[in-house]
Amino acid sequence: MILGIGTDIVEIQRVRKVISDAFLRKVLSKEEIEKTLSMSEERKAQFTAGRFAAKEAIIKALSDVELPEMSDLNIVNNEKGKPEISYKNYKISVSISHEKEYAIGFAILEGDEDE
Repeated sequence: MILGIGTDIVEIQRVRKVISDAFLRKVLSKEEIEKTLSMSEERKAQFTAGRFAAKEAIIKALSDVELPEMSDLNIVNNEKGKPEISYKNYKISVSISHEKEYAIGFAILEGDEDE
């Protein structure tokens, strides 16, 4: 059963303008920050915008249950490149997409109705 959904869209240029160490620590997990160290500035902006959008979507999906900090959410890509989130005992599906100037995130929280 779907318990919550969330979606968010981010303009990559806006993220590019505000990227700093403090911003990355607020938005990304330690593992995600490490991943950005080898990225070009353009790829880092796209990656961060996508993660920001996905985490906003996850927070919206969880909003009836709790409101986690973005940096507490760690999104990893599986061996096929699909983004996955493991957060507490929640079953959350997430999707991230980029297109030229925008990044979008979508999340679905699933569980039993009595959870």
